[in-house]
Amino acid sequence: GIHPGKPLALLCVLALIAAPATRAITLQSLSDAYFQVSVFVAATLAGLLLFEKLRRKTLADIVRKHHQWRIVIASALGAVPGCGGAIIVTTQYARGAMSFGGVIAALTSTMGDAAFLLLAKSPKDAAIVFATCFVVGSLTGHIVDKIHGQNFLRAPVDADPDFLSESPRENPLLAPFYKLSILLFLPGAVAAVFIAAQVDVGAALAINGADWVSPAGAAAALLAIVMWTLNPLSDIRLASTPRRPMERRVVDTTNFITFWVLCGFVAFEMFNEFSGIRLADIFSGWIWLVPALAVLIGFIPGCGPQIIVTSLYLGGAIPFSAQLANAISNDGDALFPAIAIAPKAAVVATLYSAVPALLVGYGWMILLE
Repeated sequence: GIHPGKPLALLCVLALIAAPATRAITLQSLSDAYFQVSVFVAATLAGLLLFEKLRRKTLADIVRKHHQWRIVIASALGAVPGCGGAIIVTTQYARGAMSFGGVIAALTSTMGDAAFLLLAKSPKDAAIVFATCFVVGSLTGHIVDKIHGQNFLRAPVDADPDFLSESPRENPLLAPFYKLSILLFLPGAVAAVFIAAQVDVGAALAINGADWVSPAGAAAALLAIVMWTLNPLSDIRLASTPRRPMERRVVDTTNFITFWVLCGFVAFEMFNEFSGIRLADIFSGWIWLVPALAVLIGFIPGCGPQIIVTSLYLGGAIPFSAQLANAISNDGDALFPAIAIAPKAAVVATLYSAVPALLVGYGWMILLE
């Protein structure tokens, strides 16, 4: 059945829209989430899945074929925006095709779905984070394999590494909305490119002086959240099951990210609007603790907290050193299947990631900030 938290989350969004005091902020946050993040997520995922389809090879196939480069490949897969690459590495570890150092490399290099937000709003910063996470992940993975060996903490065979390949039962009511979502992505992507280039698309396409582009983006984001609410299975299983049609995997993953991006946007804007306090001023008084706090938040499974950290960085509330530390320490949604497949390895790997996260975070703060 549907997780009870999802309808509650939808009701909260609708309540924020209904309340006059929060309506404008929520609608603008919905529109921003769609045009600044969602359509870019959909384009990235579609490109990756299309590449796999044309090459008739999955990322997992590449790992198996080039086993001698497993650590570098694992780190590269982890650095791919989203959590799919890290999930693949974890399943390959459970099957014996990947070393424990590969798991460390993937979980260290992955930024999860927060990568999409950073990539959409600050490509230059995203490039620095991705490159740093890839290098740190590769080095850490090699070091760990030298210390512990390739089979360290490998999960027993009773774990189910094939659980992501099960055929999910979908909600039949959602079928027509997948096509609608794909159709909305196409003009949405065009508008998003102009918006990213600082073009006022709403004013350029206004009808009788009224902006209809922003409300359209808000409606598309709300549709995404409704579809996410009605998904009967976990978002990880729906988005990662290779047997599902490509367009549905793209839509499901994008819907999930849209919800959490909205949470980050709304939380940040609400705090600034109603508290009278700038988050940047709060963190500035405890500046030396911020990277360590970002590392601790990175231990929390899921992408929601990490998206909020990235939103705080983009809003100027925390420094880049904290963003970098969080990106290295967090595992995003990849930690959920990792715990299900190889619990001991998953816990130890995510704790190990704190070491390079603290070193890089504080190193950046001391040397470059």
